[in-house]
Amino acid sequence: MPRPVDSARFSVRAIGEAIELFQLAFLEVAVVRLPLADFVLKGGANMRFFFASQRRSRDIDFDYRGQRFDAFADRVDDVLSSRALAELLRERHVTLSDPRRSKQTATTRRWKVALGGEALFDATSKVEFSARREMSTDYELRQIDPVLAGRLGSRPVRLNRYGPIAMVMQKIGALRLRGETQPRDVFDLDLLFRNHPGALAEAAVDAAALEVASARALALSYEDYRSTVADYLEEDVVDVLGTEDAWHDLVLRVTARLDARRAELER
Repeated sequence: MPRPVDSARFSVRAIGEAIELFQLAFLEVAVVRLPLADFVLKGGANMRFFFASQRRSRDIDFDYRGQRFDAFADRVDDVLSSRALAELLRERHVTLSDPRRSKQTATTRRWKVALGGEALFDATSKVEFSARREMSTDYELRQIDPVLAGRLGSRPVRLNRYGPIAMVMQKIGALRLRGETQPRDVFDLDLLFRNHPGALAEAAVDAAALEVASARALALSYEDYRSTVADYLEEDVVDVLGTEDAWHDLVLRVTARLDARRAELER
């Protein structure tokens, strides 16, 4: 007998798929309408589109490296309201409504968007640009994974993205400093450590930061992982990566690497 359909899980996956289609469409328009040198992709979307992560990202985040943040925000408004973006989404059976600025400070520009589609769901996502002073120099102009882009009906555009050293630093910093620790940071570090084993040794992190990050990773529960990561995994890996055993294994792998590096620094 076929397994019963969990409507709640189906809804979460439909939302994740629609958000990903929006993110790719946004990038297709952004690389044409925004100065490429002014922004660098980071976070979960960077992991997904450039590091072969099997986890879809709920939001898309960038660092801003230009000189005119206010004017840049106006241009992001133009991207979100453009006919080009609407047409790309229409081709992918996704609707975009109510793109609005939700946070506008000296260091952060954030937009919230509402998405819908044929699967009869309502979803929200976020586009954010940060203009903080301390940003890694480990970034370069690269092409989005062409296999993933092609599978989702998108073009593999080129844009600046952070490399593995910067991503390791970002994810350790997120584990250490977030008000609410997120399992996605552990999942992403596991992928980075497996595919870029030398990145941790080159990352500018101290022993104290590694100790806190390791402790916070160990404090996370499988239920946190299931609801915020497992439900956003590609369908063909859920039975492998979405289980409680898989979660405990990756926590142990990540904390072992963090603890080993801390021990090296304390010698």
